[in-house]
Amino acid sequence: MCEKRHVLLLFCLISALVVNAQDVGKHSLSADVRAMGVTGYSNTYRWHGGTDVQGNLRIDNTAVTLNLEALTAQTFSLGLTVRPCFELRRGVVFAEGTLHSRIFSKYKTYEFVYAGSVGFMMRHFSVQAGLFSRTIDAIGRDWHSWENYITEPFNLLYKVRLSLKGFDHPWDVYAVAGNFTDFEYERMWEPVFSLGGRRDFKDRWSVMAEGTLKPAGMFHGDVRFYGAVLRVGVIFKITDN
Repeated sequence: MCEKRHVLLLFCLISALVVNAQDVGKHSLSADVRAMGVTGYSNTYRWHGGTDVQGNLRIDNTAVTLNLEALTAQTFSLGLTVRPCFELRRGVVFAEGTLHSRIFSKYKTYEFVYAGSVGFMMRHFSVQAGLFSRTIDAIGRDWHSWENYITEPFNLLYKVRLSLKGFDHPWDVYAVAGNFTDFEYERMWEPVFSLGGRRDFKDRWSVMAEGTLKPAGMFHGDVRFYGAVLRVGVIFKITDN
């Protein structure tokens, strides 16, 4: 029931944003699409690859992001995030609400996450903290049975980002440390480290690459090896007002 309430609240918020955006002349509106190829290795998946797709819609001070991922390891991810921002004299304060799910079709298992956080961003630095809840369940389980059902009601969520040239610069190199990404969430003692870069070219196109070290175990099993993932792709600005 609690998960249904969060889904309903997020749906109402997005609906309100869409209604407010109907009169474009009175609102700042921009959108972009990111498509990336993925390759990686871990002792869980061995060599694997796939694609990531991300769509971003910004209406005034609020961003709505949809994330999709498909891996050859028969893992699929879907996430929806709403992020209102509030400009201050020395930076930007933001809040973030996310609904996220991963499907492990090979193991007939899925996880569902809902998360909430707040953060502060300057041109070269961003910090974010909050909580997320996770449910791990078997696909096709009888809803009247508790078999194979796991819930984690409270997990700490955190992320720190550092930018060399500035997040809004035409080119940048950045580093990220936290326990979640656009496509997965880890427990607080299992951090994920990323190093990446972005270069804008022409008017609407950017190219980017990102390397990530992450826990390699399934569902937070104890492992001594971190998996490595490389993402390379492009960003296309559909509109920028």
